[in-house]
Amino acid sequence: MSRKLVSVQIPSALFLELASYLQEFGDERDPAEVVEAALASWLCVARGQMPEAEVRRYQWKRLFLPESTELKMSYRGTNAFAEVVGDSLVYQGQLTTPNQFVAEVAGTARNAWEVLWLRLPGQRYWKNARFIRNEILRGPYPAPLPEFRAHDTTASPAVMAHSLRNALVLIEKASTRRHGKMERRTDVLPDD
Repeated sequence: MSRKLVSVQIPSALFLELASYLQEFGDERDPAEVVEAALASWLCVARGQMPEAEVRRYQWKRLFLPESTELKMSYRGTNAFAEVVGDSLVYQGQLTTPNQFVAEVAGTARNAWEVLWLRLPGQRYWKNARFIRNEILRGPYPAPLPEFRAHDTTASPAVMAHSLRNALVLIEKASTRRHGKMERRTDVLPDD
């Protein structure tokens, strides 16, 4: 059975910003799919409901790695991989930490922020852990959601746009790997 669809107008600049963002981070989802998920998330928040599923993640200092995040370390021509499973980091079937993972692979202590590469769920490209940490520390964090009640008919379109932007940020951070799609475990870095 096919779903009936309707069109909703958004400013072209916002749509292009979303499409550019998805392309920049290697997210192959259709922008319409992301907008649909953002609206569903916004409705849950507006109704005071919890989102459909709690996002599981591993906390590494101030960095939250969503479930299915992959960690990679290259050492002496070999790549080693760990993965976030639930709220844990797992390497070769054993619970570990980023520092323990690095020490196990290299046989000595190293700065995990410098030598680990991360690929977040839904992303095509690997990024250095230090780079991601610096992005988080640098911000910008999304501004807190303004007070809004779903039954308030006087709410401005600006409040809705602000809420949707925040929802898009949250969805990107919580997105999971696309179902049924396998990816090679190799670096795919853009040409600089």
